[in-house]
Parts: sequence; structure tokens; C-alpha cells
Amino acid sequence: MLRQMDILKTLVKIIVIAMVYFGVGPMLGFLFKGRDLLRRIALGFMAFELVRPPSDFTLMLYSIEKYRGHTKGFEFNFLEAIAIGFALSAILEKRKDFRWFTPGMLVWFSWIFVGLLSIFQALEPLYVFMPAFKYAKMSLIMLGVFSAIRHEKDILAVMRGFAVALLVQVVLCLWGRYVQGGFRVMGWFEHQNPMAMWSYMVAMPLFGLALSKQTKPADVVLCFAAFASAGLVVVLSVSRASLAAFGLGAVLMLCGSFLQGITIRRVLIGVGGAFGGIVVLAMAADTFMERMGEDSSPENDLRFALNQQSAAMLKDSPLVGIGWNNFGIANSRPRGTKYSEVMERWEQNRGRRIYPEMFQANPLTESLYWLWLAETGVLGFSVYLLFVLLTVWHGIRATWGFWKSPIGLLLLGILVALVITYFHGRVERVLTQTKNLTTWIIMCTILARCYFWRTQIRAKKIKEAEVLGPAVAN
Repeated sequence: MLRQMDILKTLVKIIVIAMVYFGVGPMLGFLFKGRDLLRRIALGFMAFELVRPPSDFTLMLYSIEKYRGHTKGFEFNFLEAIAIGFALSAILEKRKDFRWFTPGMLVWFSWIFVGLLSIFQALEPLYVFMPAFKYAKMSLIMLGVFSAIRHEKDILAVMRGFAVALLVQVVLCLWGRYVQGGFRVMGWFEHQNPMAMWSYMVAMPLFGLALSKQTKPADVVLCFAAFASAGLVVVLSVSRASLAAFGLGAVLMLCGSFLQGITIRRVLIGVGGAFGGIVVLAMAADTFMERMGEDSSPENDLRFALNQQSAAMLKDSPLVGIGWNNFGIANSRPRGTKYSEVMERWEQNRGRRIYPEMFQANPLTESLYWLWLAETGVLGFSVYLLFVLLTVWHGIRATWGFWKSPIGLLLLGILVALVITYFHGRVERVLTQTKNLTTWIIMCTILARCYFWRTQIRAKKIKEAEVLGPAVAN
């Protein structure tokens, strides 16, 4: 009977997924065709929905809930249906700027392909296909958002959605902290750390909009309120690294705005932000002092032992790793006894008694880079870094090209957020959770679209120069 229920649930999931991807997605494409306002509302909704619990917009097939890997099944993201609608509307409108392969997408697919090579070393080959499936489908977000962003107003629609999401998030966190009495609140996220990282990633471009002289007063208020909310969320998460990242990002953004000129608004925002930060930190001083008192030395920090496990895996399988999404098996008993013993020795050195049954579900390394090195080897890690560097390049070129435009500081904010997030990846498994991953891809796609605009403008100028050159000569 139980088996029959599982089969029935799976069939229902398949029907729902088919309806969303092959029904709702194409239907939205026809609805979006020629309707700029509706498309912008959908862009804002997509951004806002990322603050909601993952169960609101994801559905998992072959879910392995007890597995401690970073991907627990074949995940379907319903926001991808909106992205399908964006892409289809561009095709129906026969837009000349539509691209099947957006800037950076080929490198993205190359990383996925290289990650699949780790299947030859994997203890569970099927688990390798789970992240490959998840990340491959992120290309739908790339394609859809790239197709939907046709004007600076479209980017502003995305930012408004993120701003509202942050305002909702701060209310949830305040409720969790001061009404429910929580210590490390997490809102609608799986954990407080990804919530804090998502908050500062979204906050930086919003801060850029608030600092821009061309931003309308109503949007300045909305964006600055969202930025302040993000700071409060980070404080309430009691994440030391995220607080440092938020503070550094805010300083870089403020200094960057001064390069465009010192204005009364920017000075007031800087002073007000600093004063607000002091007040908030004072309110949360007790929790942060308690967190600061924790011993993070290698002898007592679990992350040190997990990184040692990763290094051992990399040493044994340096080229393609021990298998994408296989870390949770390879570092735990009974199939990963060799690497579990690394943690067991660490625990033994701390004076703990070792019981093998306690090491059957060891946690994953917190470092994103050590995770990719262990699972996909030097080859996979190198291609991943190539994509990271490409997004930074898009950010630099886009920011430089649109520096004096209304979105110049916004693009700087995305660039600052990405660079800080990449550094933060050394100690946090950021960009593996669906909400952070999707937000990251949206940010990267905005930069890719602006980079594309810049190359189109440059190509047009070169073409005009070639046409005018002979005419002038004659």
C-alpha cells in the first residue's frame, strides 16, 4: 500500500511539473508578448518569490531527504516557467537581440559537463546527475531574464521586487527574534547563513540605486529602506562573516558613489547608515558577544576537520574528484570509512570517545571551494573559476560602460556583491542553495545583458565610423 502511495505521489508530481513547464510557461509567453508592464510585473514577482520558502516554487522528484548532500533529488524550479515565458515572448516578437546562448552560458555548460566526468569516481553515480540537472536548468533563468531585460526599467522592476522581499524578510526576522525569542533567526530560509548572504547580495545594488542622483525619490526611499532592512537581517542572523561582508560592501558602495560626486543626499545616507548601524549593533550586542566568544581555533572548529577531509579526497582523486554530490557519502561510514577517520581522529584529539555509529552521516565542508575541489577535482574547479572570473569581467565592463547612466551605481553594486560573495565562498557553502543560486544567476544575467548592450553600442559606432569614413574622404 505504501509503495502504491509513493507511485501515486510521483505521478501527481510529474503531471504538475509537465503542466507548469509545458503549459504555464508557454501560456505566459503569449501573455507577455508586447506587454511591457506585465513583463515587468513578472520580473518583480520572480525576484520577490526568492524570499519565500523553497517549497513554494520548487518540487523534487526522487527526493532523498535524509541525505546530507547539497542536492537531494531532481529539483524543478517553477520560476523557470516564468523564464520560459520571457524567452518565448521574445521569440514571438521576433526580437533581433534574442540569443539562445547568452554571454557566459557556454562556460556554464562546460562546467556542468566537466562536473559530470566525476561520475567515473562516484560511489553513487545517480547522485552526480542531480546537481547537473539542477544547474543545467538554471540556464532557463539565464535565457529568460536575458530576454526579458530590454530596458533599464526592466532592471529597476527586478530591484523593486528584491526590495519588497527584503522588507518582508526583516519583519519575519524581527518576529522570530523578539516575539518568538530565537537566537539565530532564519526567516523563510533553510539556515541563517544563506539568508544573511542572500540579504547582502541583494542589498548592494539596491544601495547603489539609493545613492544614484537619477533615481526617483520614491525609489530612493524604497531602496534605502530595503538596504537598511538587509543590514538588520544580517545582524539578526548573528553571522560574523556576513556582517563583515555587508559592512565592507556598504563602504565600497559609498566610496564608489563619491567618485561620481559628493552630494548632500550621499553624505546624509552615509551618516544615517552609520548611525543606524551603531544603534542596531548595540541592540544585538549580547548575541554577538556570545557568538564572538566561541572558540574557532583548528582544534575546536569542525570546519577545519571537514576541509582536511576535502584535501584527502582531492589528493586521492585530483583530476575529476570523488563524484559530484557524493561528499556526504564519501566522508561518512560505512562507505567512506577512510575519510570519516579523518574527522574521527580530529574528535579523538579533542578527548572525545569514538563510536563508529556516530559518523554515519557526517556534515559537508562549509567551504564552497573545498567542496567543488573534493567532488569535481581540479578540472571542475578550474572551469567553475573561469565562470566566476567571466561574471566579474562582465561586471567591470558593464559598470564602466554605464557608469554615468542611472544604473551605473546599481551595476557597481552587483559587481561588489558578487566579488564579496565569491570571497565568502571560501568559508561558506554559498551558491548551492536554490534561493541563493537563482539570485546569483539573475544578478549575473543582468551584468551579461548590460555587457551585451555595451558591445552592441560599440559595434554600432564602429559600423557608423566605417560608413562615414569613405564619405568624409570623398
